Amino acid sequence: MTGVLPTGEVIDDPAARPPEPHRTVYVVIDGNDDPNLSRRLAALEAPERIVVRPNPVRSANDLVWDVLAGAGKNPAAVRTCRLSIADAWKAATAWITAARVTDILIERAHRLTHREALQLAELADQTNADLWLIWSGGGDPARMCNAIESLGRSERKGAARGRIPFGAPHRPVRAMGGDTFERVLPLPAPAVSLPLNPDEYADPDADWPALPTADFPLFLAACRRQLAGDTFDQLHLAYRTEAQATDAFVRRHRNHLAEGRTGNAFKQALNAYLRDERLGPAASGRLALIRLRAIQASLFIQGVLLRWQSRALGPAAADQLTTWLTPGICRALRATVSTHAAAVTVISLHLTAAPDRFSHLLCRNLDEHGHYLYLPTFPDAAAYLRADWAHEIDRRHQDESPSYAHTTGKTPLPPYAAELLAAHLAHRRADGSGTRRRYFADPKNPTLDASDRALVETIGRTCRRIGVNPFWLHRGMCEVAGIGAGPAPLTDWMAARRLDVVILSDEGPDR
Repeated sequence: MTGVLPTGEVIDDPAARPPEPHRTVYVVIDGNDDPNLSRRLAALEAPERIVVRPNPVRSANDLVWDVLAGAGKNPAAVRTCRLSIADAWKAATAWITAARVTDILIERAHRLTHREALQLAELADQTNADLWLIWSGGGDPARMCNAIESLGRSERKGAARGRIPFGAPHRPVRAMGGDTFERVLPLPAPAVSLPLNPDEYADPDADWPALPTADFPLFLAACRRQLAGDTFDQLHLAYRTEAQATDAFVRRHRNHLAEGRTGNAFKQALNAYLRDERLGPAASGRLALIRLRAIQASLFIQGVLLRWQSRALGPAAADQLTTWLTPGICRALRATVSTHAAAVTVISLHLTAAPDRFSHLLCRNLDEHGHYLYLPTFPDAAAYLRADWAHEIDRRHQDESPSYAHTTGKTPLPPYAAELLAAHLAHRRADGSGTRRRYFADPKNPTLDASDRALVETIGRTCRRIGVNPFWLHRGMCEVAGIGAGPAPLTDWMAARRLDVVILSDEGPDR
């Protein structure tokens, strides 16, 4: 709502805006229990349109588990996630909000009680989605429609049944038949798959032949002997382009190289550069290998030795250079009920970092849609993350993190993982976290911060369920020195891929 201050300044105060009206509830009358309508609901099911099939044999509090199953959660795991009923409703609201669901369809809604119908209507209000109740049984739906329209007042004692007090807020309810339902909510257009010619619309970055295993000084020479002429020309072009990008990266961080032989700031920046821009998002392991060899050669000329111990990663070492947070893993995590478990596992797998350094993350450090992670700049926190942040002038130490407007750098996250992080952010906002509260809190008591031990247990339990083995979280001696133990390592992502950096000269690249 727009207001005017006494000074004449026009402001837009979100708190002063009028409350949003209730979403319309659509009741579809299907008195004949047409089986074609069930087939139509199955065809309508999509990521932005969920279908809830309530269990006919359920208790008064079991509806939330059916909603979670309709939202894509594993039906066998929804009851074993150690969540209370209230937390389960919060998780369902967060997942549906993050997925930007537009329609919630309830099959055989005549089996619902009036209280359950009101719960679903409130869920639709909170997620900004339309609620469709498919009334497929006999009887008159008028009582349920009156209860939904009057927000449950017509069911209370002392109220005139079927009447809404004058001036009281109400929720609009619209009843329709099956023909109107088919016209108002049509089926999506069928997917069209056009065959591609072998030479058309091909992605050259994802289809490289087998490459030699020679180290970076001899990599181009070995490729020239092994590959065909046209293939080598394409590889040489990609190699030179990558080397030029690396030269530009070194020029941006020339001052970090001049710090001395340790070069901690440069190592941090290189760790983020490889993870977020070059090796991590590569389309294939072979493309990542080409980029790595070009980066090694370009850095060596600048006085930096980037070493890679490929033998420690096994026969398919190049495939380990890309990100371990694949779309398949995110699909498996999307079946998790707990937004807390899914979000902390996503960040740990993407950064290859133990969660003992996640306690500084605030809700304001995450983009609203989960595409970017904004991180603190003060030197005592998050040393393993990006280092090329602008130092804000008006930052206060007690803030523990900069606001979005004060940051020039950000850590991009895979787009297929955005929904998982946005869902937990919506869950924390529902807990009243605001922007200055912790992003990870105790699931049982949101007012308390999550402990490092609890986060490790959560990640381990979630990874075992989806079949992932994060070796940096082992309780015993870690096979990679420096990962997940002791003070915050500078290059967790590189160390997990057997990459390390040595500054060859104290004088930097101008030696």
